[in-house]
Amino acid sequence: MIAANNKTSIEKCIISFSHNKYSSRKEADGLSLAKAEREIAAGKNGISHLILRAEDDDIDRLKFLFLIQGIPIMCYALGNLLNSSLREIVVVGSEEVKKVMDRFLDIVGTCGKTIQFVLEDTQHLNLVNTMNLGRELLAPSKDELVLFQPGDLPFLYDLEKVLHLPDNKRCNMVLWLNTRQQMFPDFGKNPDSEFVKRNYHYRTLSDHEDGLLDLKEPNLYPINFSMMDSDIIDHLHSSRKDGQIIHAGIQTALQKPLRLLKVLPYFIEHLLTFRQKVNRIRHGDQYQFGMSRKIFHKGASHLLNTPMTTTVHDDPAFVSDVDALEDWEDFESLTHYAEKTHGQGGLEAIHPFGKSLARFREAGMPELQTEIPMYQDFPSYINSIYETQKMGYVPFDRDKQYISPNAELKEVEFAYHWYQQKCDLLKPNASSENQ
Repeated sequence: MIAANNKTSIEKCIISFSHNKYSSRKEADGLSLAKAEREIAAGKNGISHLILRAEDDDIDRLKFLFLIQGIPIMCYALGNLLNSSLREIVVVGSEEVKKVMDRFLDIVGTCGKTIQFVLEDTQHLNLVNTMNLGRELLAPSKDELVLFQPGDLPFLYDLEKVLHLPDNKRCNMVLWLNTRQQMFPDFGKNPDSEFVKRNYHYRTLSDHEDGLLDLKEPNLYPINFSMMDSDIIDHLHSSRKDGQIIHAGIQTALQKPLRLLKVLPYFIEHLLTFRQKVNRIRHGDQYQFGMSRKIFHKGASHLLNTPMTTTVHDDPAFVSDVDALEDWEDFESLTHYAEKTHGQGGLEAIHPFGKSLARFREAGMPELQTEIPMYQDFPSYINSIYETQKMGYVPFDRDKQYISPNAELKEVEFAYHWYQQKCDLLKPNASSENQ
């Protein structure tokens, strides 16, 4: 197995504002509707009408360009990186992404970071190619991890715990697992406190094996590129949704028969013990994949031929990506609630980079509205998507005022208070915004 002896601090990041495209709008809409209908029929906790791109769109339906309170999602995500201790950032995206990025940085500055842009390869819109585009510009050394992050996490602003995790030194990949019990400890007693609705397909045991944790796949990937097989990363990532990671693991193992032999003892131990332990804690629990984290670390490290680890966290922003209309609406409702509570300072109350984001909205968005078709009438644009996705309502009225029936849900108030408290804790350490 390839050993790891990395620098503990991560200083480089690739952020992807790129996404695959379907051949037609009809195909993309059909897939999105079918998924949502299955979730509704199954009584799932999280319903997702996915935001998908299509080759024949007049307006590129790129989710990173969607507006939250009049500001592109990508600007929130980029602002999180600017407000961190990162030193070098590579942005991967479309020509419209570059227009937004250039205007954003002209107004808010780079906060001392080196920022480079690389145009997405529309013929190869996959994870490995996106990573490699960024990797070529960053030129990471053999003893450092690079943070790879999708750009649809607008409120993931507490990055320092990722960038300086002690495990970064001894592992070549770290998976930040989204754990329901850690993020929403009171969801059993108070369902409204679970303000991010997701479906958790995976299970693991707590550290002392006296509790069962519901898991969702990670959104952050600190990786040592020189020590990882890129094809394995792509296969695991592309199959990670909806509980399909077990199939990806099996297929990966079959491609590496010598490694499979090393993994077998851990797999056998898992088969003999895990279900029994689950039944003692939560009898008859249904899940698509489950494993002790200790066994998973050992087995996956042998499969990947390099040390890896997982860590669990208590931050809902790590799981709160914008894959679907429902996710966009969560953040639109949150920011409207904050501005209704605080007036013009509402965004600053819940996001450490909020003051700069609001400044960009005032100074930069009027020009972008004339250059990017999606922004010429965003309320009407998103209303039309809601109609084709048969949502049963639209989020904006004729006067372009936000009127979603979900804006008054109790979950929105919980989200507001959580982010306000989190933001207050981080503000004394957030010195980059005013540089």
